[in-house]
Amino acid sequence: MKKQYRKNAFAMLLAGVMTLSMTGCGGKAASDQPAPDASAPQTQSSEKYNVGVILKTTSSEYWSYVIAGIKAAEANLGNVTVDVKGATSDTAFDEQQNMVETVVSAGTTQALAIAPLQAGQIANALKNATIPILAVDTNFDQASTFIGTAHEDAAYKGGEYVAQQIGKGGKVAVLANIQGEPTSESRVKGYTDALTAGGCEIIATQYTDGVGDKAVTAMEGLLQTYPEIDAVVCCADDVALGAARAIKSAGRDGILVCGFDGISSGVQAVVDGDIACTVAQDPYNMGYQCVVSLVDALEGKTLPAFIDTGCKVITSDNAADYLAKLNSMIA
Repeated sequence: MKKQYRKNAFAMLLAGVMTLSMTGCGGKAASDQPAPDASAPQTQSSEKYNVGVILKTTSSEYWSYVIAGIKAAEANLGNVTVDVKGATSDTAFDEQQNMVETVVSAGTTQALAIAPLQAGQIANALKNATIPILAVDTNFDQASTFIGTAHEDAAYKGGEYVAQQIGKGGKVAVLANIQGEPTSESRVKGYTDALTAGGCEIIATQYTDGVGDKAVTAMEGLLQTYPEIDAVVCCADDVALGAARAIKSAGRDGILVCGFDGISSGVQAVVDGDIACTVAQDPYNMGYQCVVSLVDALEGKTLPAFIDTGCKVITSDNAADYLAKLNSMIA
């Protein structure tokens, strides 16, 4: 009885987090069908399935939330076994391609979801695939359904908040992740469109590979080159934390920093006042809906082209509550 109570309590908490996250950002490309509720009872078929999920990497906090959602769905559905893999880093392109090729050639996985590092390489790895292929976190052409965030629209929300805070004429630097990577470029575009619409000036865009130490170096250079910077918008929380360290070391307090992803370290930085905001995705829900969608595809159900798993701009007004709920997901 006590075990069931804890399970129900967690389901209620998860539902609250998902509602908080999914009402924060509406994607222009979002499907008319909302993502299923991960806290709702799942209909189990007698069929047993083996599916695979290949992530960009398994060695970061963000992806640990995705994996937690995957494992929760696997346990709740009860009729699916999920093989989760991921590259050792966000730039281990060949490693991920080899993973995909191995899974496809083995023939034991009935459906596969991928978060691609490089879409072109993944397309080549999938040329002989005959199983359902879905995209999670980052879309690519071969996927029939994309489960994730409307990245451009989410970044627009963050850029809109920044523009409101610094006002027209504000000077903003953009710290992106990997040049040419679709997710990073979508976030850059969202930020740029919102800041331009708000009357702000983009003074520079630099790439950091999503690495905090590279963000420190990039930000140090920007601070030397531009005596006036009002804000810096970043395509990852680790990048935002690196930028904040450089700003603090240079004694340039007052520069607003916006992160992206909404991992606990980023949200904690908002609580502590080290950064002003972060655009929070919902990676737990992303992982959960990924598994549900893989099973649905195998059961012949029609999936929408895009399942928007939601986002929310986290500021000092809501950061403490969001952090508590976020930490409960992997407690």
